Formats: sequence, structure tokens, C-alpha cells
Amino acid sequence: MTVRGIDVSRWQGDFDWAAHPGLAFGMAKATEGTGFTDSAFGANWAKMWDYQADHRFPRFAYHYFHAALDPAQQAELLVSTVRQHGLLPGDNFVADLEATGPDGLNDQMQPADFATRAVTFLRHVNTLAPGHRVLVYTYPAFARLGMCAGMGGWYLWIANYLVSQPEVPRPWGRWTFWQDGDSPIDTDRFSGDLAQLYAFTRMPDKR
Repeated sequence: MTVRGIDVSRWQGDFDWAAHPGLAFGMAKATEGTGFTDSAFGANWAKMWDYQADHRFPRFAYHYFHAALDPAQQAELLVSTVRQHGLLPGDNFVADLEATGPDGLNDQMQPADFATRAVTFLRHVNTLAPGHRVLVYTYPAFARLGMCAGMGGWYLWIANYLVSQPEVPRPWGRWTFWQDGDSPIDTDRFSGDLAQLYAFTRMPDKR
């Protein structure tokens, strides 16, 4: 069983969350690198809060990671940006790990070095925001290069389209979230029912 969600960024403009009923969770881009904040993040974060009357709608804020920039500073930017807009129990973070150029690498950094720096980022987010989930978003071809070595301790959000089941690259043995489409918006699934999603995100009974 799965439950459905979507993810957005400024590229969707002034996104109307209320026009997409039946969602169980949502994700929005928050930051990138060490100095970029998505211009639509505040609005998306607030609209996810208002999506359900009881506010028990798991929210995910993602950061587009750049290996050439200081990973600790990137973690600090992400967490501080979300805190400015309200970081509450049941809210979560995602590291967006993908290629930045046609060489398949991120900032032209070799896999082992990239993975080391990304793990530093993940650990720093954990330290700055204890009690909140931090997940890894990536796609099979990127992970197959060894870009995600050492990240098996964080849950996987895999992007894999036009398949009946997503490929799960090493170091993971299973997927937790699956981005299964990107048209007209990114669509996602959680591997479990709504109660399991609430348990996973540590969603309190009241928000």
C-alpha cells in the first residue's frame, strides 16, 4: 500500500495546493548551495500547513546540494530557512543529490569525495534539527556511480519514472519514498499507509 504526495518549487509559480485534493504529504524546495533560498518556499510551506484542517500534513523541505560548497554551511542555511517559516514536530528535511552537469557528476567532484561531503551535510542537519527526519533524494544512475556511499543509515527517496517498481541502488535495500512521475508536476508515493506515514514522520496527534 502507498499514499500519494507531490513536490514543488518556484518553477510552479504561485502553486495552488488546494486544487490537488487527496494528498497525504508534500515537499517543497527550500534552499540550494550556501546562499540561495527558493522564492516560493515560504508560501508553499504555509500552504502545506493549511492543506488539512488539523494541520497533520507531513511537510518536507529539500535542499539542492552542491559538493563544491561547504556542507556545514549548506546544512545551516537549510535548517535556519525552515525555522524562519516554522519548523514543527512532524516536519522533515531532504537532501537533493544529483548531477549538476553533463559529466554525471556534482560540481565535477569524484564519487568518493562527493559522498564524504554529502554525508557531512546529512550529519550536520541531524545535529541542527534532532527529532526531524532527514532523507536522501537521488536517482539510480547517480547512485550507481558510488555517489551515495555511506548513506545507508538515511532513508531513500528515489526518482525513477516509467517503471512498475523503482530500482533501489546500493547502499539501500528498500525505498521509503518514490518520485514516480514529473508531468505536469512531480508525483510521489510513500511506501506504507497513512498511519505508517504519520509514525515515520513522528507526526504528533495534534499540531
